[in-house]
Amino acid sequence: MTTIADLMHPPVLVLNPKDSVAHAIEAIRATPRDRLYTYPMVADAKGKLVGICVMRDLILADPDDRIADVMLSKFVALKAGYDVHEALDAIRGLEIPEYPVCNKRGRLSGVVRAARLHTLEEERLAAVPGRMVGVAAGEVVATPFLASVRSRFPWLIVNLLTVFAAGLVVGYFQHTIDRVVLLAAFLPVLAGQSGNTGAQSLAITLRTLERHGDTAFYRAAMWKELRLGILHGIATGLLVALAIYLSALYEGNKGPGTLASIGFVATLVSVIVSGLSGASVPVVLKKLGADPAVASSIILSTITDIVSMGSMLLLATLLIARMT
Repeated sequence: MTTIADLMHPPVLVLNPKDSVAHAIEAIRATPRDRLYTYPMVADAKGKLVGICVMRDLILADPDDRIADVMLSKFVALKAGYDVHEALDAIRGLEIPEYPVCNKRGRLSGVVRAARLHTLEEERLAAVPGRMVGVAAGEVVATPFLASVRSRFPWLIVNLLTVFAAGLVVGYFQHTIDRVVLLAAFLPVLAGQSGNTGAQSLAITLRTLERHGDTAFYRAAMWKELRLGILHGIATGLLVALAIYLSALYEGNKGPGTLASIGFVATLVSVIVSGLSGASVPVVLKKLGADPAVASSIILSTITDIVSMGSMLLLATLLIARMT
C-alpha cells in the first residue's frame, strides 16, 4: 500500500517564524528556479510546522515584518502514514496544489503535490475494470503479445471451468426443461438480473475495501444488501412473474399461475443471494490474502448463474407434478 511517506519529498524552502519578510524574499530569490514548490513552509526551532506562507502575502508585506505576522496559521497537514485514500479524504473540496506532511509530533517531514495524489487515484481507478476480468493493471495496447497472453489466458481457463459448473446445473435439470420449455426462455433473464445485482454489490464492496483497507464494514454491508435484495427481488420478481404468466397463457401452457410463482420465488432468491455474494466474495478473498479485484468477478458470475438458474429449475422440478 502506497503511503504519503512514499510520495512526499523534502520541502524546498523552510522559514522560521522569527525571520523577516526581507529575509524570506532573499531566500526565495536564492532558491534554484528548477525547484518546484508553491508555499514556503514555516517551522519553529524544533522543526514543528507552525504555518505556511503565500507568495502574494510576502510580496505585499513590509520588509521588516516578521514571518509570524504574515503566515497562515490555519492549514491542512497530512500524516506521513496516510494512504492515498485517507489523504484524498483529508483534502476533499480543497484546491491547494501542495500540502505539508507532518509526523505524529507535528514536525515537518516533507511536502506532497496534490496532483501526484490525484494521478495515482486515476491510475488505480483505470486499472480496476481490467483487473476484474483478469487483465494486468499495467497492460495497454503496446504491451508485448506474449505478456498479454500470460496475463489473460490463465483467467480465461478459470472462467471456462466455472462456466462448465453452471452448465452442469442446467444439464442436470434437462428433463424439467424438456417438459416446461417456457422456463428455458427466462433463464437468461434471471441470470442477467442476478448478475447485475451481484455486480452492483461487488462494485460497492471493492470501493469500500480500497478506501478502508479492512473488512470491518462487512456486517453493515450484509445487512444493507439483504434489505436491498428483498426490495429489489420483490419488485423485479413481480415483473418476471407477470411476463411468465402472460407467456404461459399465450402459449397454452398448463398451470400459468404455478409457472409465474416459480419465476417470482426464483427471482427473489437469486437477487438476494447475488447481493449477499457480491458483498461476501471480495471480503473472503481479502481474508485469504488474494486480490479481491482480480478473482471476485469470475467467482461471483459463477455463483449468480448457478443460483439463478438452479433455483428456478429446482422449483420447477418440485412443482411440475401439479401441472401434469
